[in-house]
Parts: sequence; C-alpha cells; structure tokens
Amino acid sequence: MSDVHYFPRYSQKENMVTNNTLLLFNRLYQNSPHKFTLFINSILEKDGEELNTTVNFRQQERSRSGRVADGIISQDSFKVVIETKLYGQQHIDQIIGHWDAFEKEDNQVFLWINKEPITKDYYHEIIDHLVDYNNKNGTKISFVSTTFKEICYTFREILLEYDIEMQTLIEDYEKFCNESGIIDNKDNKVRVVLTGSTFDENVKHKLYFHPQERGYQNTRYIGLYRSKAIQAIGEISNIIDVKYEEESDDFVSYKDITGRSNQDIKDRIKEVTKESKNKYGYPAEEERRFFVVEDFYKTNYKKMSKGGLAGVRYLDLSEIKDYREDMNAMEIAALLNGKEWGIK
Repeated sequence: MSDVHYFPRYSQKENMVTNNTLLLFNRLYQNSPHKFTLFINSILEKDGEELNTTVNFRQQERSRSGRVADGIISQDSFKVVIETKLYGQQHIDQIIGHWDAFEKEDNQVFLWINKEPITKDYYHEIIDHLVDYNNKNGTKISFVSTTFKEICYTFREILLEYDIEMQTLIEDYEKFCNESGIIDNKDNKVRVVLTGSTFDENVKHKLYFHPQERGYQNTRYIGLYRSKAIQAIGEISNIIDVKYEEESDDFVSYKDITGRSNQDIKDRIKEVTKESKNKYGYPAEEERRFFVVEDFYKTNYKKMSKGGLAGVRYLDLSEIKDYREDMNAMEIAALLNGKEWGIK
C-alpha cells in the first residue's frame, strides 16, 4: 500500500511547492497559533523582524472618545508576501513587482524561500532596490531570505514530543522537499574532481581551481581523484574568483565569493598559478575560480567499475554506511579509506 501524503505531489512544480509550503504554515497555525508565532519569528528573527500573530482579548478599555467598550478583540496588522524559487533565479524586476502587494500594514515582510541560501551580491542588490522602493512609496517593507531546509529545521525545533500530528506533518513535508529536490543537501556532498598530475600541488597549497565559466554544484567538501580512487578530501572554506597578471605579478581582479581571504590564501593562489604554468603549461592569466580548504586529508576510496572518472562526480555521504553528519573532513577521509564504490 502506498503512503498517505499530507502534501500533493502532482502539479506544476513551482506552484506545488508554494501551495504545500503555505499548507504547512496554515496547518501549524490551525493546530497552535502560539507555535506558529514562535515558528514564523524564528524564521524572521535573524533579520530583526518580529510579528505578533496572536489575537488579543481585552475588556473595559477606554477609547480616545472616552467611551468604554465591554470587550475588544484585536490583532496586529501584518502581511508576509512569499516568493518561492526552485532554481536560484535572479529576476530583480519580478521581485520589485511583488512589493506592490503591500498596502498600509504595520509590519510588511517580503519572504524569499529558495533551495540554496541567497548569495551575498544578490542580497545587497535586493536591499538597494528595496530601500529605494520604500522611500518612493512610503512603505516599510523588510526583506528576509531562508531555505526549505531551514523551514524544516525550524518547524521541528518548536514542536514538543507529544505534537504527534505536527511531527508526522513535517516528516511528509520534508519527504516532499527531498523528492522535489528543493532541499539543499550540500553539507553531505563531496564534489569529486579530476586532478591527475596536479594532485601534489593541490594538496600542498590546499586548493583546487578551474575556469570561472565552468558550472558546479555547491558542496561542503571537495575530493581529489586520481588513479581510479578519491585520494584526498577537504572541507571548502573559501571560493574566490581571480584573474592574475603575469607582467605585474599581481591580481587584476580578486573577489571573495564565500569566506574572507587573508594574505596567506592570496600567496598560495599566486604560487600555484605560477607553478601550474611552469610545470604544466596552464595559462597564468586565465580567469579562474579557486576552492580553498583548511586542509586535505589523505584517503583511498577506490572506484571498482571499469574506466576512469569521465568528469566531475558528486558523492552523497549520507549513502555511506556509518557516516554521521557531525563528522569532519578528517573523519570522513578515515571512513572512506579502503572502501570501494562502483560496480565491479
């Protein structure tokens, strides 16, 4: 017998995700307005927002005219406009159009929900346009970004042991998110890259690079592959876009994508750029993206299927026996050491 689902699976994908997310919020509110208030403020609090979603009951309250009402039921005025994005699209004009949905609410929040955390540059682009929009329209909209993964985590955090119905609800929503591929599983993934002759330099300088225009999925770890095995694993601490000029022995452009560079990282990038040209003939002035790790840890995770690695591969650690999410790169390297993957 197939499982009974709280959340529909068959619809146009983005509409389905939005509808199911709103259904999750609504079911929690119907179950407990207090827990919903805790939940929504947990989502918003990191950006300084706080909403009061509860209904207030008061009696014998004097109005400005001096009359005393027997009782008053009131609720703060607020509006949260939600935009769900599944593929990291960045359409600023579309976002600005959504702000017209606000009117004269006391609290106005534009909530962006995405598969992956918003990038620093796009966040600042939105904020710049939002400040301009608020000034022109007399609104006070604030911007908050979150992910489907954070929603699941925050929802679970406000539940108690005896909230059986809500526990079952969030389990099905999380399962729906996983089936739809909208929960970012990057913390449990290793991006396996071909290194071959450059392996020693990668390990020595604690980094890997490729041309800037080459695409990639965000992962927490990077694995160096050579001779039919993953032979080193490191946790990514920085991603940096660089263009080096050989004549001046300096960077024409240098941009931190994630993390914050120091002089040691800059020196390592410069050194490996020179080495890669002198030893392997790589063009020194190519625009490159560098992935820097704290350290690479040696391992030997053997590929048993025929042939070498055709290109980049993504290893899901959650599928490895005895893996735990609290493991660090050194422990993961030890876990994989001597194990095999692929069909013999």
